[in-house]
Amino acid sequence: MAACSWPHGGLVSSRPHHGVKTSAPKGRLSTDPAFTTALDWQRVGGLLLTLWWLAGSALGFVGSLLLAHGMLPSLGATRDLPASTVRLARPPLYLAAATFVALGGVSVFLFLDRVDLLKGIFDKGLA
Repeated sequence: MAACSWPHGGLVSSRPHHGVKTSAPKGRLSTDPAFTTALDWQRVGGLLLTLWWLAGSALGFVGSLLLAHGMLPSLGATRDLPASTVRLARPPLYLAAATFVALGGVSVFLFLDRVDLLKGIFDKGLA
């Protein structure tokens, strides 16, 4: 056991499952992570997954627009690609950009839908 640095004193255990209870002053977050369950960590992982989807959709959107608006017209202007190829290649890239925007929107929706779980985890730590 280690001495607690809280103003009221007390002891804090790093092993609450051995019969020693830890207590935090009311309104302060517990320093013992035992209140976070495996299910909580799984849900936090799902929340982080939505952020990875958002990052991937942003990169996909930027890449497809870079190709459609920057590289293909430049390659067509220098005649490195035939004009017919440029005309045929741009619509699928715009469709890909729209798909990535939709994926980003779904990611934001799912993130906002799941973010309340963090409040539940912190509320358990304050109890």
